[in-house]
Amino acid sequence: MADTLENNVEGQMARNRSLVERIAMYVPLYKGYKQKNLRRDEDRAIRDVVAKELVNVKNDLANASRAAVGDLDAMRDSERVRSKVDRYYADVKKAVAGYSAFHDSVKIMESELDNIISWDARLIDGVQNLKTVSAQLVQYADTGENIKPALRAVEKEIDALIEAYNQRENIMKGFVDGKE
Repeated sequence: MADTLENNVEGQMARNRSLVERIAMYVPLYKGYKQKNLRRDEDRAIRDVVAKELVNVKNDLANASRAAVGDLDAMRDSERVRSKVDRYYADVKKAVAGYSAFHDSVKIMESELDNIISWDARLIDGVQNLKTVSAQLVQYADTGENIKPALRAVEKEIDALIEAYNQRENIMKGFVDGKE
């Protein structure tokens, strides 16, 4: 899934280049500069897809939390999970796109941008898993079943996504090299 989405984003961006941009890709200095910016744009596009999917998950959680009314523990659990998803959504939306100024101590190189895009593609897989378990949560809520086990599954998925995001941020800050 992630490879397909990543290739679709990259292909669409290549098709959207103007004639001048395509010609300029043959100029050596401009080509490197432009390719680095295109990688950054791909990174942003992938994270936008993740953010859109998170909006759907947030809606599922809001719908399922109505089933928790009357069960104080389930309400607390639901609110905790919703706040984790909200925080993760904000982090994804504000994530650094790989820009580094000339004087920055940590430089983001092209190969690191490729690694970041791969990390972001894995985040798409994770958000798809999150979307699946949040849909199951809604099903439990709709049938009147106990939503606590489904809430734990959603929390487990969001915790995994947060951990993957933290690893991505460490790569961006230069703490690790981004290779697995």
